[in-house]
Amino acid sequence: MIERRHLDHDGIRFAYADRGAGPAMVLQHGLGGDAEQPAGLYAFAGRQLVLECRGHGATQPLGPEAALSFGTFAADLRALLARLGIGDLILGGISMGAGVALRFALEEPGRVRALVLVRPAWLDRPHPPNLAIFPEIAALLRSSAATEARERLLRSPRYAAIGAVSATTAASAAAQLDRPFARERAAVLERLPADAPIGADLSPLTMPALVVGNPRDPVHPLELAAELAARVPAARLAVVAPKEDGEERHRREVGAAIDALLGSLDQRAGRA
Repeated sequence: MIERRHLDHDGIRFAYADRGAGPAMVLQHGLGGDAEQPAGLYAFAGRQLVLECRGHGATQPLGPEAALSFGTFAADLRALLARLGIGDLILGGISMGAGVALRFALEEPGRVRALVLVRPAWLDRPHPPNLAIFPEIAALLRSSAATEARERLLRSPRYAAIGAVSATTAASAAAQLDRPFARERAAVLERLPADAPIGADLSPLTMPALVVGNPRDPVHPLELAAELAARVPAARLAVVAPKEDGEERHRREVGAAIDALLGSLDQRAGRA
């Protein structure tokens, strides 16, 4: 279990993890996740941080539903970095966290030494079809008791279509029903898919960037990761094994891709 610290900001008590020392890396969690998710995926050799976004983890209360957006999440992260006195950093995230990282990097590209975007699920279009299951789950949370919500989800054609491709991805979506304060936080599952982290112009993102995608994941399509890598000027696409082939293999291949990016940063620093 990761130790959480707290930041009081904008009427909300944010939880965050801050481990290690040295150069800073922020790796933000995905939709419905918390600080345990990135910590379980990659261990950075320096100072590794993750902010538990509004409506996630131990961060309470939810705050205004209208503030549930990539812009607000990036601003919340900026407030944490200011409190900790962190200037430049390596910045990344998983799924929704990749969107938060992109939004922050577009707003403050000079602070971001490198981008790490794992299994991105958003680009510049709200309501992407790959995320349609989450507003559906939100509606079930609002209208049904827990047991009934699960039974209705398992009968959903959209859920069945996801499960036909990846049982692991379907199980991850269903886990949204079980997270803490799931009903109270249903708005997160509605509002984030209705938002988009980026616009059409990604030219400010000239820092080294890694986009990690994998096949057989309907929520995080490999085609979307490839499109993002093609649009970010200095990005490289790494295709790794899906979780369906084993969590440990997936974690190992993601870690190797991130290590390669960080190794290239060290080489650039040495040449400088």
